[in-house]
Amino acid sequence: MFTSALLRWLQRKRYQYEVTFSLYMLTPAEKFIFNSFLFIFLSMIVIAASLYLPQHIHDIALRAWFYYAGDDAVAVSGRHKVES
Repeated sequence: MFTSALLRWLQRKRYQYEVTFSLYMLTPAEKFIFNSFLFIFLSMIVIAASLYLPQHIHDIALRAWFYYAGDDAVAVSGRHKVES
């Protein structure tokens, strides 16, 4: 019973996806091309976010700390200066 309900829900979501993006009127080859581009685009966004977002959040936190505390070592580039 749970499997059939899950299967119906997935079929409904697939139908909503095809109707929303007007894929129901495309040929199977055109659907494949569209879905491939969409998959590649979303994959690139996820990869870019996972690679660059942590560093960006770190830089924003350092900048916020500078605004709060006024630490001169972090002021120039967001990284600590090396004292020689």
